[in-house]
Amino acid sequence: MKTLHARAVALAKTYLKSESELISVLQEIDRCKGFRELGFKSLFEYARSLGLSESVAYNFITVARKASEVPELREKLQTQEMTLSNAKTIAPILNSANQEKWLEAASTLSKRELEKELAKEFPERSVQETTRYVAEERMELKLGISEALLKKLKRVQDLESKNSAASLEQALEAMADSYLAKNDPLEKAKRARQLFPGRVNPNPRVIPAHLKHSVQTRDQAQCTHSKSGKRCQERRWLDIHHIEPLAQGGETTLNNLTLLCKAHHQMLHAGGFDGQFILR
Repeated sequence: MKTLHARAVALAKTYLKSESELISVLQEIDRCKGFRELGFKSLFEYARSLGLSESVAYNFITVARKASEVPELREKLQTQEMTLSNAKTIAPILNSANQEKWLEAASTLSKRELEKELAKEFPERSVQETTRYVAEERMELKLGISEALLKKLKRVQDLESKNSAASLEQALEAMADSYLAKNDPLEKAKRARQLFPGRVNPNPRVIPAHLKHSVQTRDQAQCTHSKSGKRCQERRWLDIHHIEPLAQGGETTLNNLTLLCKAHHQMLHAGGFDGQFILR
């Protein structure tokens, strides 16, 4: 049993040291954007390629970036005075002004005790946003909101209560529908096609609204980069890209335009683009 215990102690130390070293490596890769040279559009995508689960990858990246901002956090991890779990817990509130207090707390308290202390000082962060399935097509959403937001939600609920009392879920759906109708590029594209079924573009360097809408519709507001048959899932921070550059005779037409997330767009212009486009 003593032998087994000794092995367990040695492995635990190796495990904690490996966590600290991985954080250091991720910091350096993030600093120089080396993940792009390796063909990944984000540090998260790179971390997932290492075999880390989504939650573990997120935890490592969160702590690595906070440790770049507050170097003392990295030191606590290197000396094994603090666990990765506690480091992740204080990362959202940690800064140079409060680091002495919260680094000490994260080094001496259990995670439960640490969360209790954080809830006292930052009550708005005491509820973690989570979603989980409660039925095949039914989700439970848990989050904390401000009193001001609740008043807005209640007002929408009142306005939706026409023939019968509306639920908070119905109020949320009404708010989401209204926002998407006004801001979603796919919805704008549908309206643009109805109003302007066909138009000629006089200036190739300017992409007119109706053409932007057509690109958004065809590409379903998603990056079209594809590698090994797997399409990029990014739906945020999208740019419209000329497949054949204007300087090389490319035209501003639907067939020569595509959506790329900013990361893949930058990779392409930097010469590190590895993959192809998916045009529907």
